[in-house]
Amino acid sequence: MRVINVHISPTVEAEIEHYVHEISKDSINHALKWYGEIMDKISTLNKSPARCPYADEMAFHDYEIRNLLFGNYRILFHIEGRTVQVLHIKHGKMKRRPLE
Repeated sequence: MRVINVHISPTVEAEIEHYVHEISKDSINHALKWYGEIMDKISTLNKSPARCPYADEMAFHDYEIRNLLFGNYRILFHIEGRTVQVLHIKHGKMKRRPLE
């Protein structure tokens, strides 16, 4: 079984923090649960990340972008050698557009 390094950028950390903050407005417990679950989901990318489908955003870039679904969210990432770079966390309702 191939083990991959998963790197979460400061941008992604900020996006996760934003979603936790928004969810916590309704329920702190739900926000903490969501945080634990999304981090667990991201950690699954250390094995077979290519199992995930290509993301629509790939049409805007010259590199491969895949997405892993997590409830109403998409975890966008790029595989480079033995490293998965998590690029963004997007709510499913967000418009598909070039990544910043």
